[in-house]
Amino acid sequence: MNFKEQATALENYIFEQRHWLHAHPELGTKEFKTTEHIAAELAAMGIEVQTFDDITGCVGTIKGAHHGKTVMLRADIDALPIQEENDCSFCSQNDGVMHACGHDCHTAMLLAAGKMLAAHKDELHGTVKLLFQMAEEIGTESRHYVEHGCLDDVDAIFGQHVWSLMDSGKVNIEDGERMACSDRFTINITGKSAPADKPQQGKDAVLAAAAVVMALQSIVSRVNDPNNTLVVTTGMMNGGSGEAAVADKAQLVGTVRTFNKAFRNGMPQLIEETAKKTAAVYGCEVTSTYFFGPAPLINEHCEINAIARNAAVKIMGEDALCHLDKMTGAEDFSVFMEKTKGVYGFIGVRNLAKGLNCVHHHPKFAVDEEQLKYGAAIYAQFAYDYLNSDVK
Repeated sequence: MNFKEQATALENYIFEQRHWLHAHPELGTKEFKTTEHIAAELAAMGIEVQTFDDITGCVGTIKGAHHGKTVMLRADIDALPIQEENDCSFCSQNDGVMHACGHDCHTAMLLAAGKMLAAHKDELHGTVKLLFQMAEEIGTESRHYVEHGCLDDVDAIFGQHVWSLMDSGKVNIEDGERMACSDRFTINITGKSAPADKPQQGKDAVLAAAAVVMALQSIVSRVNDPNNTLVVTTGMMNGGSGEAAVADKAQLVGTVRTFNKAFRNGMPQLIEETAKKTAAVYGCEVTSTYFFGPAPLINEHCEINAIARNAAVKIMGEDALCHLDKMTGAEDFSVFMEKTKGVYGFIGVRNLAKGLNCVHHHPKFAVDEEQLKYGAAIYAQFAYDYLNSDVK
């Protein structure tokens, strides 16, 4: 099965799909026209389509002629609240909304993969499910597809991301830690107001908040094992009512990034205890909340990882495989990997010779489109190879 050759033949289709999607971006949970478009494309391929009453996105199902396992391929479909600054024929037609992360590329690649796999369903030993997921940028909306039972029969799932920090012609599908969790904490500090010229009469919540910000870093440097990657960032501080009064309230909002699942589970208690003890020194009280966002994304199923790497080698060659450092950014594909075995990879789309060297989430984000056919072929090759393997 020469998926590279087939994907090359579909390159114009991939471009056509990517350009339509790029010109019609929609924000997370609002991808109504995007979902309608994808569903129509799948139906035209003869692929069974599942849509939902309460969420956007859809699932296409290709049932092979032979009994076997079920594999899922995933692409995210949402855009970002960014005003595009590119000058191209397919720029965003929706003010303030742009595909600035490459989700339009992922969707186009998966549509092409679906077209190839549907054309060869008589040769498939099992079932392929194509998940077009809403709202990846929000964080944990992928859980809705789990709650709807879309993964109940799935034995393995594969996802990939075009990557503007990696050169065209390169692909990364590595074992181990790839992306961190993305959790959020909120700390509310209550003190006592007083005139600014009589601070001894009050309990300064802003002063306590400043001390808490510093104290939280002791979790990173003195509680955490230095071998465990941990980031605790307080990104927002609000408090006080004016320059002439000691503040009676302050609020801190921040994020936690780590790969260690066990250590992560203890972070709510660590943050609250640290904040309470620190604020108490200033006579202030603390309440806190902790939101668990996407879990760490870890390629921990080596046999499945190997199938994905071998699929990439078949399409792009052994020299295409490269190292990519793990990242403290997050990806809600990890929610699926908590439900079933999975693997996640990256496709390089940086091309300095073409002037394509812009980071994700930037108004001028652009990709080397010639790499998209390889992503489509890798999707299809992984599904085909996994279904024909003994790996469960």
